[in-house]
Amino acid sequence: MILLTGATGLVGTHILFSLTSKGFKVRAAKRSSSDLKHVENIFVYYAGDKGLSLLQMVEWVDTDLEDYFSLEEALEGVDYVIHGAAKVSFNPLEAGRMLKVNAGGTANLVNACLNKGVKKLIYVSSISSLGRHPDGKEVDENVEWQPDENRSAYSHSKFRAEMEVWRASKEGLPVVIVNPSVVIGPVDWRRSSGRLFYSVRKGMPFYTYGVTGFVDVRDVAESIFLLLRSDVVNERFILNGENLSFKEFFTKVAHALGKRPPFINATPWMAEIGWRLNHFFCLLVGKAPAITKDTAHAAHNKSYYSAAKFSQKFNFSFRSIDDAIENTVKWYNTRQ
Repeated sequence: MILLTGATGLVGTHILFSLTSKGFKVRAAKRSSSDLKHVENIFVYYAGDKGLSLLQMVEWVDTDLEDYFSLEEALEGVDYVIHGAAKVSFNPLEAGRMLKVNAGGTANLVNACLNKGVKKLIYVSSISSLGRHPDGKEVDENVEWQPDENRSAYSHSKFRAEMEVWRASKEGLPVVIVNPSVVIGPVDWRRSSGRLFYSVRKGMPFYTYGVTGFVDVRDVAESIFLLLRSDVVNERFILNGENLSFKEFFTKVAHALGKRPPFINATPWMAEIGWRLNHFFCLLVGKAPAITKDTAHAAHNKSYYSAAKFSQKFNFSFRSIDDAIENTVKWYNTRQ
C-alpha cells in the first residue's frame, strides 16, 4: 500500500495515474474540499474509458497535514509514502502559512511515518530549495542552499521541509528527496505552471532573459516510480529536462498555441517598477498581486540545473520540453 499526498495537484495526479496503471494499490490523501473532477479528466485523457476503471482502484482519504492524528489514520497499513502536498505561493503575505503547511506539515508526516514503521518516504521538493552555483555553472545535488534576501518565502518553506525529512532519516526513516524544476504538463490553466500557458494564450507581450530548468510531469512521475522500486535511500535527485530562458520557453508555448510570441524585453528596472505598482494597486482593490518582488526577481535570475545523477543512476532520458509543451497544449485542446 502506498500513501500519496497532494494527489489532486499537477504532479500528484500524474503519479497517481502512473502507479494505478502499473497495478499498485494507492491511498490518496486530499483535503475535504478537494474537487476530483480534474483527476478524472487526467485519467480519461491518458487512458480513455479505462482511466475511469483505474480511478476506481484509488482509496481516497481526507487528511490535513496540520492534523497529526489524521495522518496516523491515513498511514494504517501503509508501506510507502510519496509526499507531494505543498502550499505554493509567491505572495509574501502567505509566508507564515506556507511555513506551517510545508515545513510543519512535513514534520507531522515524517513523525507519523516513524511511528507507523513506513519502509520508505519519497519527498517531492523543488529546485527552489537548492543553492545557486557561485560561478553560474549547473547546479547539482552538492550545491547547498544559502539564505539571502532574494530567497522567496516558498523557497525557505521547502528548505525547512527538507530539513524535517533529513532529520527523520537520522531517526531511522528511509527517505529520498527529489527536486523537480518547473514542472510542465496538463493542469487547470489557472493553477501551477498552467498559468504560464494561460498568460501566453491571453497575449503576453513581455519576456525576460532569465533562465531556469523545466521538466515534463510524466518524467517526474516515472522517476518517482523508479525510486520507489529501487533500494536507493537517503539521497537527493534533481529532475530536470532542459534549461531554457523564459524568452525561449514562452516563444515555444506561443508557437504551440498559434499565438504571437512575447516581443518586449522586460528589463530588471521595469520589473522593479512593475511589482511595486502592482502591489500598490492590489492593496487598493483588495486583490492578490499578479506580480510580486519574488516573481520579478525570479524572472531575471539565471540558474542552470543538472539531472545527470538521476539519468546515470537509472539510465533515464528526459523528454524534450517541446514534447512537454505539445502534451500540455493537446490536453488543453481536448477541454475546449
